[in-house]
Amino acid sequence: MLLSTIIFLFFLFLTYALFLLASRKADARHARLQQRVTEALEGSSSSFGDIVEISRDDSIGGNPTLNRLLSSLDFVQRVDRMIQQADVNITVSRLLAFSAVAGLLAGLAAYTMLNIVPAFLLSVLAASLPIFHVARTRSKRLRTFNAQLPDTLDLLSRSLAVGHAFSESLNQVASEMPDPIAKEFRVTFEEQKLGLSTKMALDRLTERVPLLDLRLCVTAMHIQRETGGNLAEILERVSHTIRERFRIMEDFRTMTTASRASGWILCALPFALVFVMTVINPSYMSVLVHDQRGHYVLTFAIVWQIFGMLLIKKFLSIKV
Repeated sequence: MLLSTIIFLFFLFLTYALFLLASRKADARHARLQQRVTEALEGSSSSFGDIVEISRDDSIGGNPTLNRLLSSLDFVQRVDRMIQQADVNITVSRLLAFSAVAGLLAGLAAYTMLNIVPAFLLSVLAASLPIFHVARTRSKRLRTFNAQLPDTLDLLSRSLAVGHAFSESLNQVASEMPDPIAKEFRVTFEEQKLGLSTKMALDRLTERVPLLDLRLCVTAMHIQRETGGNLAEILERVSHTIRERFRIMEDFRTMTTASRASGWILCALPFALVFVMTVINPSYMSVLVHDQRGHYVLTFAIVWQIFGMLLIKKFLSIKV
C-alpha cells in the first residue's frame, strides 16, 4: 500500500511538473516573439494609410484537424478563453492532454489500493488539477488588474489633462504601470498604432479582461467619444467610484471576518478529527481503508465535505 501511494504521488507530481515546464517554455517563446513585435513597432512609422486587421493565433490544437474538432466544443472554447485571460501560453489540447494523463495515472494508482468508486473520484480530482491551476492563475491576475485600475485611471486622467493624446496616454500607462495592467494596455496601444480603431481596441481589452469596473470605464469612454465632454474629468469620477466600491467591499469583509473564520473551522474540523482518531486508535480508522464499505463511507464523506465547503463559500460571497 505504501508503494502504491508513493507511485501515485510520484506520477501526479511528475505530470504537474511537466505541465509547468511546458507553460514556462511557451512563455519564453512568447516573450521572444513579443520582443520582436515591439522592436518592429518602434522602428515603424506612426501613420498607416490602411487599417490593418489584428488577429491572434486561434489555434486550439496542434494540427488543423484537431483544431476544427476541438473548436466545435463549447467546453473547449470556455477553456481556451480562460487560458487567454490567465495569460498562460499553452494550447487547449496540451492542457487537456495533461489533465487526461494526470487523471489516468491517478486512477490506476488509486485503483491498486482502493475501490473503483474512490479511485474514480481521485482520478477526476487529479484530472482537474491543471485546469484548476489555470483558473487560479486567471483569478489572481484579474484581482491584481482590478486593484491597479484606479491608479491607472488617475494616470490616464492626469495625462489627458496636461494635453496628451489618448493613444499617448495609453502608452504612458504601459510604460509606468506594473503588470498585468501595463501588458494589457500595451497590447491596446499597439493595436491602435497598427490601425485598429480606438473603440475596437478598447472592446478587445474588455474581452481579454472581463471585469465589471473595466467595462464601466470603457463604456464611459465610448459615451464621451460620441457625445463629447471632458474625458479626464470622467475618468477621475470613475476612479473615485471604483475606490468607493473597494472600500465598501473591505467593510463587508471586516464585518464577515467571524463568519469566515467559523466556516474555515467547520471545513477543517472533519480532517482534524480523522487525524486525531487515527493517531489515538489506528485500528478503529483502518476500517475506512481496508474494508469495501469503508471506501463508500469515505467517498460520500469527502463528496459531502466538498459540497459543504462550496456552500459555505457561497453564503459568505457578497457582491457589491
